[in-house]
Amino acid sequence: MGKKQVLPLVCPNCSSNKIVRNGHHYGGKLHFLCNSCNKHFTEDVAKGYPVSKIPFPTVAYLLYFRKKIPEFSNMKAFRKFASQWLICLGIKKHEVSRQTVHYWLKVYEKDLEQIISFQEACVFVHGILSENLRDVPEEIIKKKIHPYKEALLFLEQSLGRRFCVDLSHRDPLFFKELTDIVSKQEVYCHRLLVEDAQQLGQPTRGLFFAGVAG
Repeated sequence: MGKKQVLPLVCPNCSSNKIVRNGHHYGGKLHFLCNSCNKHFTEDVAKGYPVSKIPFPTVAYLLYFRKKIPEFSNMKAFRKFASQWLICLGIKKHEVSRQTVHYWLKVYEKDLEQIISFQEACVFVHGILSENLRDVPEEIIKKKIHPYKEALLFLEQSLGRRFCVDLSHRDPLFFKELTDIVSKQEVYCHRLLVEDAQQLGQPTRGLFFAGVAG
Protein backbone atom coordinates (compact mmCIF):
# COMPACT_ATOMS: atom_id res chain seq x y z
CA MET A 1 0.00 0.00 0.00
CA GLY A 2 1.29 3.50 -0.85
CA LYS A 3 1.35 6.35 1.57
CA LYS A 4 -1.93 8.19 2.04
CA GLN A 5 -1.96 11.48 0.16
CA VAL A 6 -2.27 14.54 2.39
CA LEU A 7 -4.62 17.03 0.74
CA PRO A 8 -3.70 20.71 0.44
CA LEU A 9 -5.06 22.76 3.33
CA VAL A 10 -6.72 25.51 1.28
CA CYS A 11 -7.75 26.32 -2.26
CA PRO A 12 -5.30 28.78 -3.90
CA ASN A 13 -8.25 30.60 -5.50
CA CYS A 14 -10.77 31.07 -2.66
CA SER A 15 -8.90 29.77 0.43
CA SER A 16 -11.57 27.16 1.11
CA ASN A 17 -10.55 23.89 2.75
CA LYS A 18 -13.25 21.91 0.93
CA ILE A 19 -10.72 20.15 -1.29
CA VAL A 20 -11.07 16.73 -2.92
CA ARG A 21 -8.80 14.72 -5.16
CA ASN A 22 -9.88 14.89 -8.79
CA GLY A 23 -8.35 12.93 -11.61
CA HIS A 24 -5.14 10.99 -11.87
CA HIS A 25 -1.40 11.43 -11.81
CA TYR A 26 0.08 13.38 -14.71
CA GLY A 27 3.86 13.58 -14.70
CA GLY A 28 3.75 12.77 -10.99
CA LYS A 29 1.17 15.45 -10.21
CA LEU A 30 -2.14 15.04 -8.39
CA HIS A 31 -5.17 17.05 -9.49
CA PHE A 32 -7.61 18.57 -7.01
CA LEU A 33 -11.03 20.20 -7.09
CA CYS A 34 -12.35 22.88 -4.77
CA ASN A 35 -16.00 22.21 -3.92
CA SER A 36 -16.51 25.87 -2.99
CA CYS A 37 -15.41 27.62 -6.19
CA ASN A 38 -15.15 24.60 -8.52
CA LYS A 39 -11.56 25.48 -9.50
CA HIS A 40 -9.17 22.72 -10.56
CA PHE A 41 -5.52 22.89 -9.55
CA THR A 42 -2.44 20.78 -8.85
CA GLU A 43 -0.58 20.19 -5.61
CA ASP A 44 2.25 22.41 -6.83
CA VAL A 45 -0.11 25.36 -7.27
CA ALA A 46 -1.73 24.75 -3.89
CA LYS A 47 1.65 24.98 -2.20
CA GLY A 48 2.59 28.14 -4.05
CA TYR A 49 5.11 26.52 -6.37
CA PRO A 50 5.69 27.90 -9.88
CA VAL A 51 3.73 26.25 -12.66
CA SER A 52 5.81 23.61 -14.46
CA LYS A 53 5.12 20.51 -16.55
CA ILE A 54 7.44 18.47 -14.34
CA PRO A 55 6.53 18.54 -10.62
CA PHE A 56 8.33 21.59 -9.29
CA PRO A 57 9.79 19.90 -6.17
CA THR A 58 11.55 17.47 -8.50
CA VAL A 59 12.96 20.31 -10.58
CA ALA A 60 14.05 22.04 -7.38
CA TYR A 61 15.78 18.87 -6.17
CA LEU A 62 17.83 18.73 -9.36
CA LEU A 63 18.64 22.45 -9.26
CA TYR A 64 19.89 22.19 -5.69
CA PHE A 65 22.44 19.65 -6.88
CA ARG A 66 23.55 22.02 -9.62
CA LYS A 67 23.95 24.85 -7.12
CA LYS A 68 25.97 22.76 -4.68
CA ILE A 69 28.14 20.56 -6.94
CA PRO A 70 30.62 22.71 -8.95
CA GLU A 71 30.98 20.12 -11.72
CA PHE A 72 27.30 20.50 -12.58
CA SER A 73 27.96 24.00 -13.85
CA ASN A 74 28.81 22.02 -16.98
CA MET A 75 25.53 21.90 -18.89
CA LYS A 76 26.18 18.49 -20.47
CA ALA A 77 26.96 16.89 -17.11
CA PHE A 78 23.92 18.43 -15.44
CA ARG A 79 21.57 17.46 -18.26
CA LYS A 80 22.73 13.86 -18.01
CA PHE A 81 22.25 13.88 -14.24
CA ALA A 82 18.80 15.47 -14.51
CA SER A 83 17.71 13.10 -17.28
CA GLN A 84 18.77 10.01 -15.33
CA TRP A 85 16.78 11.14 -12.30
CA LEU A 86 13.64 11.99 -14.27
CA ILE A 87 13.73 8.63 -16.07
CA CYS A 88 14.36 6.85 -12.77
CA LEU A 89 11.36 8.60 -11.20
CA GLY A 90 9.17 7.65 -14.15
CA ILE A 91 8.51 11.30 -15.03
CA LYS A 92 10.35 11.34 -18.37
CA LYS A 93 11.19 8.64 -20.89
CA HIS A 94 13.93 10.51 -22.72
CA GLU A 95 16.72 12.95 -22.02
CA VAL A 96 15.58 16.39 -20.92
CA SER A 97 16.20 19.03 -23.59
CA ARG A 98 18.78 21.79 -23.39
CA GLN A 99 15.99 24.35 -23.78
CA THR A 100 14.16 22.94 -20.76
CA VAL A 101 17.27 23.10 -18.58
CA HIS A 102 17.99 26.68 -19.67
CA TYR A 103 14.40 27.58 -18.75
CA TRP A 104 14.84 26.06 -15.27
CA LEU A 105 18.01 28.05 -14.72
CA LYS A 106 16.51 31.30 -15.96
CA VAL A 107 13.14 31.10 -14.18
CA TYR A 108 13.64 28.97 -11.06
CA GLU A 109 17.26 28.84 -9.92
CA LYS A 110 17.73 32.39 -8.61
CA ASP A 111 14.92 32.33 -6.01
CA LEU A 112 14.97 28.60 -5.36
CA GLU A 113 15.62 28.75 -1.62
CA GLN A 114 12.78 31.24 -1.11
CA ILE A 115 10.31 28.93 -2.86
CA ILE A 116 11.17 25.50 -1.45
CA SER A 117 13.81 24.10 0.89
CA PHE A 118 16.12 21.27 -0.08
CA GLN A 119 14.57 19.14 2.64
CA GLU A 120 11.06 19.62 1.21
CA ALA A 121 12.32 18.68 -2.26
CA CYS A 122 14.02 15.57 -0.83
CA VAL A 123 10.82 14.42 0.88
CA PHE A 124 8.90 14.73 -2.39
CA VAL A 125 11.49 12.85 -4.47
CA HIS A 126 11.96 10.09 -1.92
CA GLY A 127 8.19 9.68 -1.79
CA ILE A 128 8.16 8.86 -5.52
CA LEU A 129 11.13 6.53 -5.12
CA SER A 130 9.45 4.68 -2.26
CA GLU A 131 6.31 4.27 -4.35
CA ASN A 132 8.32 2.94 -7.30
CA LEU A 133 10.11 0.40 -5.10
CA ARG A 134 7.14 -0.66 -2.97
CA ASP A 135 6.81 -4.08 -4.64
CA VAL A 136 10.51 -4.97 -4.62
CA PRO A 137 11.53 -7.54 -1.97
CA GLU A 138 13.54 -5.90 0.81
CA GLU A 139 16.30 -8.51 0.56
CA ILE A 140 16.81 -7.60 -3.10
CA ILE A 141 17.12 -3.90 -2.28
CA LYS A 142 19.60 -4.54 0.54
CA LYS A 143 21.89 -6.43 -1.82
CA LYS A 144 22.10 -3.38 -4.08
CA ILE A 145 23.04 -0.84 -1.40
CA HIS A 146 26.73 -0.08 -1.12
CA PRO A 147 28.28 0.39 2.34
CA TYR A 148 28.30 3.98 3.60
CA LYS A 149 32.11 4.01 3.76
CA GLU A 150 32.33 2.96 0.11
CA ALA A 151 30.00 5.79 -0.86
CA LEU A 152 32.16 8.26 1.07
CA LEU A 153 35.29 6.97 -0.63
CA PHE A 154 33.66 7.36 -4.04
CA LEU A 155 32.72 10.96 -3.26
CA GLU A 156 36.23 11.77 -2.07
CA GLN A 157 37.71 10.29 -5.24
CA SER A 158 35.21 12.14 -7.44
CA LEU A 159 35.00 15.54 -5.76
CA GLY A 160 38.10 15.67 -3.58
CA ARG A 161 38.49 15.05 0.14
CA ARG A 162 38.76 18.74 1.02
CA PHE A 163 35.53 19.56 -0.82
CA CYS A 164 33.69 16.70 0.90
CA VAL A 165 34.88 17.68 4.38
CA ASP A 166 33.95 21.31 3.79
CA LEU A 167 30.52 20.39 2.40
CA SER A 168 29.79 18.01 5.29
CA HIS A 169 30.33 20.88 7.76
CA ARG A 170 28.76 23.66 5.70
CA ASP A 171 25.66 21.75 4.55
CA PRO A 172 25.27 18.42 6.43
CA LEU A 173 21.72 17.82 5.10
CA PHE A 174 22.82 18.01 1.50
CA PHE A 175 25.95 15.96 2.14
CA LYS A 176 23.88 13.22 3.76
CA GLU A 177 21.56 13.14 0.75
CA LEU A 178 24.52 13.08 -1.62
CA THR A 179 26.10 10.13 0.20
CA ASP A 180 22.74 8.36 0.38
CA ILE A 181 22.01 8.44 -3.34
CA VAL A 182 25.56 7.30 -4.13
CA SER A 183 25.19 4.33 -1.78
CA LYS A 184 21.80 3.45 -3.31
CA GLN A 185 22.45 4.38 -6.93
CA GLU A 186 21.83 0.82 -8.10
CA VAL A 187 18.44 0.80 -6.40
CA TYR A 188 17.40 4.19 -7.71
CA CYS A 189 18.65 3.86 -11.28
CA HIS A 190 17.87 0.34 -12.41
CA ARG A 191 14.18 0.36 -13.23
CA LEU A 192 14.57 -3.35 -13.93
CA LEU A 193 14.66 -3.70 -10.16
CA VAL A 194 10.99 -2.77 -10.16
CA GLU A 195 10.05 -4.54 -13.37
CA ASP A 196 12.00 -7.75 -12.86
CA ALA A 197 14.07 -8.30 -9.72
CA GLN A 198 15.85 -11.20 -11.40
CA GLN A 199 17.37 -9.14 -14.22
CA LEU A 200 19.54 -6.60 -12.42
CA GLY A 201 22.26 -4.82 -14.38
CA GLN A 202 25.93 -4.98 -13.45
CA PRO A 203 27.15 -2.34 -10.93
CA THR A 204 27.73 0.94 -12.73
CA ARG A 205 29.73 3.11 -10.40
CA GLY A 206 29.25 6.78 -10.99
CA LEU A 207 25.95 6.37 -12.83
CA PHE A 208 24.46 9.49 -11.27
CA PHE A 209 27.77 11.32 -11.35
CA ALA A 210 28.99 10.47 -14.82
CA GLY A 211 29.71 14.12 -15.41
CA VAL A 212 31.75 14.26 -12.21
CA ALA A 213 33.63 11.01 -12.12
CA GLY A 214 33.97 10.47 -15.84
